[in-house]
Amino acid sequence: MITKHFLTPCALLLLFASAANGTTRTAATCNSADVQNAISASASGDTVIIPAGTCTWTTGVSVAGKAITIQGSGSGRIVAYSASTLSIGTGARTINVSSAQVGSSVSFTNGQTVRISETGNRQNFMAGTVTGFSGGVLSVNVSSMGGSCGGSSAGNSPSNCSRWLVSTSSTTVLVNNSGTAMFDITEDSTGHTQLSGFKIQAGSGKGNGVNFKAGGGKAILLHDCWIEQGNGDSVWVGTNRGVVWNCSFDATPYSMAPLAIHLQPYDEAAWNKPSFMGMNDTTGQNNFYVENSDFHAYLNSTDNDEGARSVWRYNLFNNAGFGTHGVDTGLIGQRYFEYYNNVGVFNGYANGTTFNMTWWFFVRGGTFIIHDNILPALNSTDYPGKLDVNMTEMALQRNAGPIPCWGSGTSGGARYHAPRQVGMGYVTGAGKSGLGLATYSLASFGYPNPEYVGDSEPAYMWGNSRQPLNAGVSDYGTTQSDSCGGNTDSSVNYIVANRDYFNGSTPKPGYTPYTYPHPLRQGGSTGTGANVTPPSSLSTTVQ
Repeated sequence: MITKHFLTPCALLLLFASAANGTTRTAATCNSADVQNAISASASGDTVIIPAGTCTWTTGVSVAGKAITIQGSGSGRIVAYSASTLSIGTGARTINVSSAQVGSSVSFTNGQTVRISETGNRQNFMAGTVTGFSGGVLSVNVSSMGGSCGGSSAGNSPSNCSRWLVSTSSTTVLVNNSGTAMFDITEDSTGHTQLSGFKIQAGSGKGNGVNFKAGGGKAILLHDCWIEQGNGDSVWVGTNRGVVWNCSFDATPYSMAPLAIHLQPYDEAAWNKPSFMGMNDTTGQNNFYVENSDFHAYLNSTDNDEGARSVWRYNLFNNAGFGTHGVDTGLIGQRYFEYYNNVGVFNGYANGTTFNMTWWFFVRGGTFIIHDNILPALNSTDYPGKLDVNMTEMALQRNAGPIPCWGSGTSGGARYHAPRQVGMGYVTGAGKSGLGLATYSLASFGYPNPEYVGDSEPAYMWGNSRQPLNAGVSDYGTTQSDSCGGNTDSSVNYIVANRDYFNGSTPKPGYTPYTYPHPLRQGGSTGTGANVTPPSSLSTTVQ
Protein backbone atom coordinates (compact mmCIF):
# COMPACT_ATOMS: atom_id res chain seq x y z
CA MET A 1 0.00 0.00 0.00
CA ILE A 2 1.28 3.46 -0.84
CA THR A 3 0.59 6.15 1.73
CA LYS A 4 0.50 9.77 0.58
CA HIS A 5 1.24 12.66 2.90
CA PHE A 6 0.10 16.12 1.93
CA LEU A 7 1.54 19.42 3.11
CA THR A 8 -0.79 22.31 3.82
CA PRO A 9 -0.80 25.17 1.28
CA CYS A 10 1.16 27.36 3.70
CA ALA A 11 3.77 24.64 4.16
CA LEU A 12 4.06 24.30 0.41
CA LEU A 13 4.61 28.05 0.08
CA LEU A 14 7.42 27.90 2.60
CA LEU A 15 8.89 24.82 0.97
CA PHE A 16 8.81 26.26 -2.53
CA ALA A 17 10.19 29.60 -1.37
CA SER A 18 13.08 27.86 0.37
CA ALA A 19 13.69 25.54 -2.55
CA ALA A 20 13.89 28.50 -4.92
CA ASN A 21 16.61 30.08 -2.80
CA GLY A 22 18.52 27.02 -1.62
CA THR A 23 18.78 23.25 -1.54
CA THR A 24 16.08 21.01 -0.13
CA ARG A 25 17.28 17.91 1.73
CA THR A 26 15.06 15.17 3.05
CA ALA A 27 16.45 13.37 6.07
CA ALA A 28 16.82 9.62 5.55
CA THR A 29 14.36 9.02 8.40
CA CYS A 30 12.75 11.07 11.15
CA ASN A 31 15.40 9.85 13.62
CA SER A 32 17.46 12.61 15.23
CA ALA A 33 20.79 11.37 13.83
CA ASP A 34 19.46 11.51 10.26
CA VAL A 35 17.86 14.92 10.83
CA GLN A 36 21.13 16.24 12.28
CA ASN A 37 23.06 14.89 9.27
CA ALA A 38 20.74 16.79 6.93
CA ILE A 39 21.10 19.93 9.05
CA SER A 40 24.90 19.65 9.08
CA ALA A 41 24.98 19.32 5.29
CA SER A 42 22.82 22.42 4.83
CA ALA A 43 23.71 26.09 4.43
CA SER A 44 21.71 29.26 5.02
CA GLY A 45 18.66 29.33 2.79
CA ASP A 46 18.36 25.54 2.60
CA THR A 47 15.40 23.43 3.72
CA VAL A 48 15.53 20.20 5.71
CA ILE A 49 12.50 17.93 5.43
CA ILE A 50 11.71 15.59 8.32
CA PRO A 51 9.79 12.74 6.68
CA ALA A 52 6.59 11.21 7.98
CA GLY A 53 6.82 8.65 10.72
CA THR A 54 7.06 8.25 14.48
CA CYS A 55 10.61 8.39 15.82
CA THR A 56 11.87 8.32 19.38
CA TRP A 57 14.67 10.79 20.03
CA THR A 58 17.17 10.11 22.82
CA THR A 59 19.28 13.08 21.71
CA GLY A 60 18.26 16.32 20.07
CA VAL A 61 19.50 18.28 17.07
CA SER A 62 21.11 21.72 16.93
CA VAL A 63 21.31 24.58 14.45
CA ALA A 64 23.85 27.39 14.74
CA GLY A 65 25.66 29.57 12.21
CA LYS A 66 23.04 29.11 9.50
CA ALA A 67 19.46 30.16 8.81
CA ILE A 68 17.54 27.16 7.50
CA THR A 69 13.99 25.85 7.37
CA ILE A 70 13.15 22.61 9.14
CA GLN A 71 9.83 21.23 7.92
CA GLY A 72 7.94 18.14 9.05
CA SER A 73 5.19 16.53 7.02
CA GLY A 74 2.40 17.50 9.39
CA SER A 75 1.95 18.23 13.07
CA GLY A 76 -1.74 17.69 13.52
CA ARG A 77 -3.17 19.99 16.15
CA ILE A 78 -5.75 20.43 18.85
CA VAL A 79 -8.58 21.99 16.89
CA ALA A 80 -11.46 22.05 19.37
CA TYR A 81 -12.37 21.77 23.04
CA SER A 82 -15.53 20.71 24.82
CA ALA A 83 -17.27 20.69 28.19
CA SER A 84 -19.47 17.72 27.28
CA THR A 85 -19.69 14.76 29.64
CA LEU A 86 -18.81 11.54 27.82
CA SER A 87 -18.25 7.92 28.78
CA ILE A 88 -15.20 6.27 27.25
CA GLY A 89 -16.09 3.47 24.87
CA THR A 90 -16.35 2.44 21.24
CA GLY A 91 -19.18 3.08 18.81
CA ALA A 92 -21.14 6.25 18.17
CA ARG A 93 -20.34 9.34 20.21
CA THR A 94 -21.52 12.94 19.92
CA ILE A 95 -19.79 15.91 21.48
CA ASN A 96 -20.45 19.65 21.51
CA VAL A 97 -17.28 21.48 20.49
CA SER A 98 -15.88 25.00 20.21
CA SER A 99 -12.93 26.04 18.07
CA ALA A 100 -9.50 26.12 19.72
CA GLN A 101 -8.41 28.73 17.17
CA VAL A 102 -9.41 32.22 18.29
CA GLY A 103 -11.34 34.07 15.61
CA SER A 104 -11.67 31.01 13.33
CA SER A 105 -14.44 28.44 13.16
CA VAL A 106 -13.71 24.74 13.36
CA SER A 107 -14.71 22.33 10.58
CA PHE A 108 -14.62 18.56 10.10
CA THR A 109 -15.24 16.31 7.11
CA ASN A 110 -16.90 12.93 7.13
CA GLY A 111 -14.35 10.13 7.27
CA GLN A 112 -11.71 12.34 8.89
CA THR A 113 -9.74 10.69 11.70
CA VAL A 114 -9.88 12.54 15.03
CA ARG A 115 -8.86 11.85 18.60
CA ILE A 116 -10.90 12.92 21.62
CA SER A 117 -8.73 13.08 24.76
CA GLU A 118 -9.49 14.29 28.25
CA THR A 119 -8.01 17.68 29.08
CA GLY A 120 -5.16 17.19 31.55
CA ASN A 121 -5.47 13.40 31.28
CA ARG A 122 -4.59 12.51 27.70
CA GLN A 123 -4.29 8.81 28.58
CA ASN A 124 -8.10 8.82 28.61
CA PHE A 125 -9.06 8.96 24.93
CA MET A 126 -11.25 7.82 22.07
CA ALA A 127 -10.22 7.76 18.41
CA GLY A 128 -12.31 7.23 15.32
CA THR A 129 -13.76 8.76 12.19
CA VAL A 130 -16.11 11.70 11.81
CA THR A 131 -19.63 10.77 10.74
CA GLY A 132 -21.13 14.25 10.92
CA PHE A 133 -20.66 17.82 12.07
CA SER A 134 -23.40 20.43 12.30
CA GLY A 135 -24.24 23.28 14.63
CA GLY A 136 -21.17 22.66 16.76
CA VAL A 137 -22.10 19.01 17.34
CA LEU A 138 -19.46 16.49 16.26
CA SER A 139 -20.42 12.86 15.63
CA VAL A 140 -17.68 10.24 15.71
CA ASN A 141 -17.61 6.49 15.24
CA VAL A 142 -15.06 5.48 17.89
CA SER A 143 -12.93 2.48 16.93
CA SER A 144 -10.26 2.60 19.66
CA MET A 145 -10.04 3.87 23.21
CA GLY A 146 -7.90 3.93 26.32
CA GLY A 147 -8.16 4.78 29.99
CA SER A 148 -11.29 5.21 32.06
CA CYS A 149 -13.30 8.06 33.49
CA GLY A 150 -11.81 9.13 36.77
CA GLY A 151 -8.88 6.79 36.32
CA SER A 152 -5.10 7.22 36.09
CA SER A 153 -5.14 10.88 37.08
CA ALA A 154 -2.63 12.76 39.20
CA GLY A 155 -3.80 14.50 42.37
CA ASN A 156 -3.62 17.97 40.84
CA SER A 157 -5.28 16.81 37.61
CA PRO A 158 -8.59 15.21 38.58
CA SER A 159 -10.41 13.28 35.87
CA ASN A 160 -14.13 13.80 35.36
CA CYS A 161 -14.56 13.08 31.63
CA SER A 162 -16.28 16.45 31.24
CA ARG A 163 -13.35 18.36 29.66
CA TRP A 164 -12.16 17.24 26.24
CA LEU A 165 -9.77 18.14 23.46
CA VAL A 166 -10.35 17.16 19.83
CA SER A 167 -7.26 16.81 17.66
CA THR A 168 -6.34 15.88 14.12
CA SER A 169 -3.76 13.29 13.10
CA SER A 170 -0.03 13.99 13.12
CA THR A 171 2.23 12.54 10.41
CA THR A 172 5.65 13.55 11.79
CA VAL A 173 5.78 12.55 15.47
CA LEU A 174 8.97 12.95 17.49
CA VAL A 175 8.88 11.27 20.91
CA ASN A 176 10.87 13.17 23.52
CA ASN A 177 13.10 10.70 25.35
CA SER A 178 16.00 13.14 25.20
CA GLY A 179 18.02 14.56 28.05
CA THR A 180 18.74 17.68 25.98
CA ALA A 181 16.54 19.96 23.90
CA MET A 182 14.92 18.27 20.92
CA PHE A 183 15.69 21.34 18.80
CA ASP A 184 18.46 23.66 20.04
CA ILE A 185 18.34 26.70 17.76
CA THR A 186 20.67 29.71 17.83
CA GLU A 187 19.74 32.90 16.00
CA ASP A 188 21.62 33.64 12.80
CA SER A 189 22.45 37.08 11.39
CA THR A 190 21.81 36.02 7.77
CA GLY A 191 18.14 35.10 8.09
CA HIS A 192 15.30 33.56 10.06
CA THR A 193 15.55 29.94 11.10
CA GLN A 194 12.10 28.36 10.79
CA LEU A 195 10.62 25.19 12.29
CA SER A 196 7.19 23.72 11.56
CA GLY A 197 5.15 20.68 10.67
CA PHE A 198 5.90 18.26 13.53
CA LYS A 199 4.49 17.03 16.81
CA ILE A 200 6.72 16.54 19.84
CA GLN A 201 5.14 13.79 21.89
CA ALA A 202 5.82 13.64 25.60
CA GLY A 203 8.13 10.78 26.56
CA SER A 204 10.56 10.01 29.36
CA GLY A 205 13.06 12.74 28.42
CA LYS A 206 13.79 15.77 30.58
CA GLY A 207 14.96 17.96 27.71
CA ASN A 208 13.01 20.95 26.43
CA GLY A 209 11.08 20.75 23.20
CA VAL A 210 12.59 23.75 21.39
CA ASN A 211 15.28 26.16 22.61
CA PHE A 212 15.42 29.70 21.18
CA LYS A 213 18.95 30.99 21.82
CA ALA A 214 20.19 34.54 21.34
CA GLY A 215 22.99 35.04 18.86
CA GLY A 216 22.71 38.67 17.83
CA GLY A 217 20.80 37.57 14.77
CA LYS A 218 17.29 37.52 13.40
CA ALA A 219 14.13 36.17 14.99
CA ILE A 220 13.56 32.42 15.09
CA LEU A 221 10.14 31.35 13.81
CA LEU A 222 8.13 28.36 15.11
CA HIS A 223 4.73 27.58 13.66
CA ASP A 224 2.20 24.89 12.79
CA CYS A 225 3.36 22.59 15.57
CA TRP A 226 2.02 20.57 18.48
CA ILE A 227 4.08 20.05 21.62
CA GLU A 228 2.85 17.86 24.43
CA GLN A 229 4.12 18.98 27.82
CA GLY A 230 6.84 16.70 29.12
CA ASN A 231 9.34 16.97 31.95
CA GLY A 232 11.08 20.05 30.55
CA ASP A 233 9.74 23.27 29.06
CA SER A 234 7.93 22.87 25.76
CA VAL A 235 9.69 26.00 24.48
CA TRP A 236 12.55 27.74 26.27
CA VAL A 237 13.35 31.26 25.09
CA GLY A 238 16.71 32.94 25.73
CA THR A 239 16.10 35.96 23.51
CA ASN A 240 13.76 38.95 23.30
CA ARG A 241 12.74 38.29 19.69
CA GLY A 242 10.93 35.50 17.88
CA VAL A 243 7.47 34.52 16.67
CA VAL A 244 5.37 31.47 17.54
CA TRP A 245 2.05 30.91 15.79
CA ASN A 246 -0.46 28.17 15.02
CA CYS A 247 0.86 25.82 17.71
CA SER A 248 -0.89 23.68 20.34
CA PHE A 249 0.47 23.08 23.84
CA ASP A 250 -1.17 20.65 26.25
CA ALA A 251 -0.18 19.29 29.64
CA THR A 252 -0.85 15.95 31.33
CA PRO A 253 -1.25 16.08 34.25
CA TYR A 254 -2.46 19.63 34.87
CA SER A 255 0.91 21.38 34.99
CA MET A 256 1.87 23.06 38.25
CA ALA A 257 5.50 23.63 37.22
CA PRO A 258 6.66 22.77 33.66
CA LEU A 259 5.87 25.58 31.24
CA ALA A 260 4.65 25.75 27.67
CA ILE A 261 6.85 28.80 26.93
CA HIS A 262 9.55 29.87 29.39
CA LEU A 263 11.07 33.28 28.66
CA GLN A 264 14.53 33.83 30.17
CA PRO A 265 16.45 36.19 27.86
CA TYR A 266 18.74 37.40 30.69
CA ASP A 267 18.49 40.80 29.00
CA GLU A 268 19.94 43.39 31.39
CA ALA A 269 19.60 46.11 28.75
CA ALA A 270 15.81 45.63 28.61
CA TRP A 271 15.52 47.79 31.73
CA ASN A 272 17.79 50.54 30.43
CA LYS A 273 15.58 51.78 27.61
CA PRO A 274 11.94 52.69 26.93
CA SER A 275 9.54 49.89 26.07
CA PHE A 276 8.88 48.50 22.59
CA MET A 277 5.20 48.04 23.34
CA GLY A 278 2.82 48.14 20.40
CA MET A 279 3.96 50.10 17.38
CA ASN A 280 7.09 51.19 19.24
CA ASP A 281 8.48 47.90 17.95
CA THR A 282 9.38 49.35 14.56
CA THR A 283 11.10 46.19 13.29
CA GLY A 284 8.90 43.51 14.83
CA GLN A 285 12.00 41.97 16.37
CA ASN A 286 12.17 43.69 19.74
CA ASN A 287 9.57 41.51 21.48
CA PHE A 288 8.74 37.81 21.59
CA TYR A 289 5.34 37.25 19.92
CA VAL A 290 2.91 34.36 20.46
CA GLU A 291 -0.12 34.36 18.15
CA ASN A 292 -3.05 32.08 17.24
CA SER A 293 -1.90 29.28 19.53
CA ASP A 294 -3.71 27.28 22.21
CA PHE A 295 -2.72 26.27 25.72
CA HIS A 296 -4.44 23.59 27.79
CA ALA A 297 -4.18 22.66 31.50
CA TYR A 298 -1.43 24.91 32.88
CA LEU A 299 -1.23 26.78 36.18
CA ASN A 300 1.15 29.03 34.24
CA SER A 301 1.45 28.65 30.48
CA THR A 302 4.49 30.86 30.66
CA ASP A 303 6.96 32.50 33.00
CA ASN A 304 7.93 35.95 31.76
CA ASP A 305 11.31 36.41 33.42
CA GLU A 306 14.82 37.96 33.31
CA GLY A 307 14.12 41.10 31.28
CA ALA A 308 11.57 39.42 29.01
CA ARG A 309 9.43 41.49 26.63
CA SER A 310 6.57 39.45 25.21
CA VAL A 311 3.30 39.87 23.31
CA TRP A 312 0.45 37.34 23.52
CA ARG A 313 -2.51 37.82 21.18
CA TYR A 314 -5.35 35.84 19.60
CA ASN A 315 -4.58 32.74 21.69
CA LEU A 316 -6.80 30.30 23.57
CA PHE A 317 -5.98 29.75 27.26
CA ASN A 318 -8.03 26.70 28.23
CA ASN A 319 -7.81 26.33 32.01
CA ALA A 320 -4.39 27.91 31.62
CA GLY A 321 -2.88 30.86 33.51
CA PHE A 322 0.04 33.23 33.00
CA GLY A 323 3.02 33.85 35.28
CA THR A 324 5.93 36.29 35.65
CA HIS A 325 8.98 36.91 37.85
CA GLY A 326 10.13 40.04 39.61
CA VAL A 327 13.36 40.89 41.43
CA ASP A 328 13.23 37.98 43.83
CA THR A 329 14.42 34.59 42.62
CA GLY A 330 14.33 36.01 39.09
CA LEU A 331 17.10 38.57 39.83
CA ILE A 332 16.42 40.83 36.80
CA GLY A 333 12.64 40.47 36.68
CA GLN A 334 10.36 40.66 33.67
CA ARG A 335 10.35 43.95 31.74
CA TYR A 336 6.76 43.78 30.44
CA PHE A 337 4.12 41.76 28.64
CA GLU A 338 1.19 42.63 26.37
CA TYR A 339 -1.83 40.32 26.46
CA TYR A 340 -4.79 41.10 24.22
CA ASN A 341 -7.57 39.62 22.08
CA ASN A 342 -7.13 36.27 23.82
CA VAL A 343 -9.90 33.94 24.99
CA GLY A 344 -9.87 32.20 28.36
CA VAL A 345 -11.83 29.04 29.17
CA PHE A 346 -12.53 27.94 32.73
CA ASN A 347 -14.46 24.85 33.82
CA GLY A 348 -15.64 24.94 37.40
CA TYR A 349 -17.36 22.15 39.37
CA ALA A 350 -18.66 21.34 42.84
CA ASN A 351 -17.34 17.79 43.16
CA GLY A 352 -13.61 18.31 43.68
CA THR A 353 -12.67 17.96 40.00
CA THR A 354 -11.97 21.62 39.19
CA PHE A 355 -8.41 22.31 38.13
CA ASN A 356 -6.79 24.59 40.71
CA MET A 357 -6.74 27.64 38.46
CA THR A 358 -5.32 30.08 41.00
CA TRP A 359 -5.31 33.11 38.66
CA TRP A 360 -5.34 34.24 35.09
CA PHE A 361 -2.21 36.28 35.86
CA PHE A 362 0.39 36.14 38.62
CA VAL A 363 2.56 39.26 38.33
CA ARG A 364 5.67 39.72 40.48
CA GLY A 365 7.23 42.80 38.89
CA GLY A 366 7.58 45.07 35.87
CA THR A 367 4.72 46.47 33.87
CA PHE A 368 2.05 45.08 31.53
CA ILE A 369 -1.10 45.70 29.53
CA ILE A 370 -4.13 43.40 29.47
CA HIS A 371 -6.87 44.54 27.11
CA ASP A 372 -9.80 43.30 25.03
CA ASN A 373 -9.72 39.69 26.24
CA ILE A 374 -12.54 37.30 27.09
CA LEU A 375 -11.72 36.12 30.61
CA PRO A 376 -14.49 34.39 32.58
CA ALA A 377 -14.49 34.69 36.35
CA LEU A 378 -12.47 32.04 38.20
CA ASN A 379 -15.29 31.11 40.52
CA SER A 380 -16.40 27.60 41.40
CA THR A 381 -17.75 25.75 44.41
CA ASP A 382 -14.47 23.83 44.57
CA TYR A 383 -12.31 26.98 44.49
CA PRO A 384 -14.46 30.08 45.04
CA GLY A 385 -13.45 33.66 44.33
CA LYS A 386 -10.00 33.43 42.74
CA LEU A 387 -8.38 36.64 41.52
CA ASP A 388 -8.05 37.32 37.80
CA VAL A 389 -4.85 39.30 38.36
CA ASN A 390 -2.76 38.57 41.44
CA MET A 391 0.08 41.06 41.96
CA THR A 392 2.79 40.82 44.60
CA GLU A 393 6.12 42.25 45.72
CA MET A 394 7.81 39.14 47.08
CA ALA A 395 11.03 40.88 48.12
CA LEU A 396 9.21 42.55 51.02
CA GLN A 397 8.84 39.27 52.90
CA ARG A 398 11.16 36.83 51.10
CA ASN A 399 14.75 36.25 52.13
CA ALA A 400 16.00 35.49 48.63
CA GLY A 401 17.50 37.25 45.63
CA PRO A 402 19.40 40.56 45.43
CA ILE A 403 17.06 42.68 47.59
CA PRO A 404 15.96 40.24 50.32
CA CYS A 405 13.59 41.34 53.08
CA TRP A 406 13.09 44.79 51.54
CA GLY A 407 10.16 45.42 53.87
CA SER A 408 11.70 44.21 57.13
CA GLY A 409 10.98 46.43 60.11
CA THR A 410 8.88 48.88 58.09
CA SER A 411 5.23 49.54 57.34
CA GLY A 412 2.97 51.74 55.25
CA GLY A 413 5.12 51.57 52.11
CA ALA A 414 8.03 53.34 53.79
CA ARG A 415 10.52 52.03 51.22
CA TYR A 416 8.35 52.49 48.14
CA HIS A 417 9.27 51.77 45.51
CA ALA A 418 11.05 48.41 45.54
CA PRO A 419 13.36 47.87 42.55
CA ARG A 420 11.43 46.75 39.49
CA GLN A 421 8.22 46.08 41.37
CA VAL A 422 4.84 45.99 39.64
CA GLY A 423 4.21 49.30 37.88
CA MET A 424 7.87 50.10 37.23
CA GLY A 425 9.72 50.32 33.92
CA TYR A 426 11.89 52.80 32.09
CA VAL A 427 10.47 56.13 30.99
CA THR A 428 12.74 58.89 32.25
CA GLY A 429 15.64 56.82 33.55
CA ALA A 430 15.74 59.03 36.63
CA GLY A 431 13.98 56.72 39.07
CA LYS A 432 15.16 56.19 42.63
CA SER A 433 14.10 53.33 44.88
CA GLY A 434 12.60 53.85 48.32
CA LEU A 435 16.13 53.76 49.73
CA GLY A 436 17.24 56.49 47.34
CA LEU A 437 19.16 54.04 45.15
CA ALA A 438 19.35 54.48 41.37
CA THR A 439 20.72 50.95 40.92
CA TYR A 440 21.07 47.68 42.75
CA SER A 441 23.85 45.13 42.41
CA LEU A 442 23.86 41.55 41.13
CA ALA A 443 27.62 41.19 41.47
CA SER A 444 27.30 38.30 43.89
CA PHE A 445 25.20 36.49 41.28
CA GLY A 446 27.73 36.96 38.49
CA TYR A 447 26.26 40.01 36.75
CA PRO A 448 28.86 42.76 36.24
CA ASN A 449 26.60 45.77 35.63
CA PRO A 450 24.60 47.83 38.13
CA GLU A 451 20.87 47.29 37.58
CA TYR A 452 18.62 50.31 37.15
CA VAL A 453 15.78 50.21 39.68
CA GLY A 454 13.06 51.52 37.35
CA ASP A 455 10.76 54.49 37.36
CA SER A 456 6.99 54.72 37.22
CA GLU A 457 5.42 52.98 34.22
CA PRO A 458 1.99 51.85 35.41
CA ALA A 459 0.25 48.72 34.18
CA TYR A 460 -3.10 49.08 32.37
CA MET A 461 -6.12 46.79 32.09
CA TRP A 462 -9.08 47.82 29.95
CA GLY A 463 -11.72 46.69 27.47
CA ASN A 464 -11.92 43.13 28.79
CA SER A 465 -15.08 41.04 28.98
CA ARG A 466 -15.41 42.12 32.59
CA GLN A 467 -14.47 45.66 33.60
CA PRO A 468 -12.74 46.02 35.92
CA LEU A 469 -11.02 42.68 36.22
CA ASN A 470 -10.88 41.11 39.67
CA ALA A 471 -7.38 42.36 40.45
CA GLY A 472 -5.76 42.23 43.85
CA VAL A 473 -2.50 42.21 45.77
CA SER A 474 -1.07 39.36 47.81
CA ASP A 475 1.91 38.74 50.09
CA TYR A 476 4.57 36.06 50.06
CA GLY A 477 3.83 35.49 53.70
CA THR A 478 5.90 34.82 56.81
CA THR A 479 5.52 31.05 57.10
CA GLN A 480 7.66 29.88 54.19
CA SER A 481 11.09 28.33 54.75
CA ASP A 482 12.71 31.46 53.25
CA SER A 483 10.36 34.04 54.79
CA CYS A 484 11.89 37.05 56.53
CA GLY A 485 11.69 37.11 60.31
CA GLY A 486 10.06 39.83 62.39
CA ASN A 487 7.69 42.50 61.17
CA THR A 488 7.53 43.16 57.42
CA ASP A 489 5.64 45.56 55.19
CA SER A 490 2.86 44.37 52.89
CA SER A 491 2.50 44.39 49.09
CA VAL A 492 -0.74 46.34 49.37
CA ASN A 493 1.29 49.40 50.39
CA TYR A 494 3.53 49.08 47.34
CA ILE A 495 1.16 48.12 44.54
CA VAL A 496 -1.59 50.74 44.60
CA ALA A 497 -4.50 51.22 42.20
CA ASN A 498 -4.42 54.38 40.06
CA ARG A 499 -0.75 54.80 40.79
CA ASP A 500 1.01 51.54 39.93
CA TYR A 501 -1.83 50.06 37.88
CA PHE A 502 -5.08 51.15 36.26
CA ASN A 503 -7.95 48.69 36.00
CA GLY A 504 -11.15 49.45 34.12
CA SER A 505 -11.81 51.38 30.92
CA THR A 506 -8.72 53.61 30.64
CA PRO A 507 -6.34 52.56 27.83
CA LYS A 508 -2.61 53.01 28.13
CA PRO A 509 -1.91 56.53 26.80
CA GLY A 510 -0.36 56.62 23.33
CA TYR A 511 -0.56 52.85 22.84
CA THR A 512 -1.40 51.20 19.51
CA PRO A 513 -1.10 47.41 19.10
CA TYR A 514 1.58 46.13 16.75
CA THR A 515 0.63 44.97 13.25
CA TYR A 516 -1.30 41.70 13.22
CA PRO A 517 -0.62 39.10 11.89
CA HIS A 518 3.08 39.53 12.55
CA PRO A 519 4.81 40.42 9.25
CA LEU A 520 7.44 37.70 9.78
CA ARG A 521 4.77 35.06 9.35
CA GLN A 522 5.49 35.42 5.58
CA GLY A 523 4.09 32.44 3.70
CA GLY A 524 2.89 30.75 6.87
CA SER A 525 -0.82 30.57 7.55
CA THR A 526 -2.07 33.77 9.13
CA GLY A 527 -5.46 32.92 10.51
CA THR A 528 -8.21 35.20 9.29
CA GLY A 529 -6.34 38.46 9.12
CA ALA A 530 -5.64 41.63 11.02
CA ASN A 531 -9.26 42.40 11.86
CA VAL A 532 -9.99 39.19 13.77
CA THR A 533 -12.01 39.64 16.94
CA PRO A 534 -12.49 37.02 19.66
CA PRO A 535 -15.80 35.14 19.79
CA SER A 536 -18.44 36.60 22.04
CA SER A 537 -19.28 33.45 24.06
CA LEU A 538 -17.44 32.96 27.34
CA SER A 539 -17.07 29.16 27.18
CA THR A 540 -17.40 28.73 30.93
CA THR A 541 -18.95 25.85 32.85
CA VAL A 542 -19.72 26.17 36.55
CA GLN A 543 -21.52 23.34 38.30
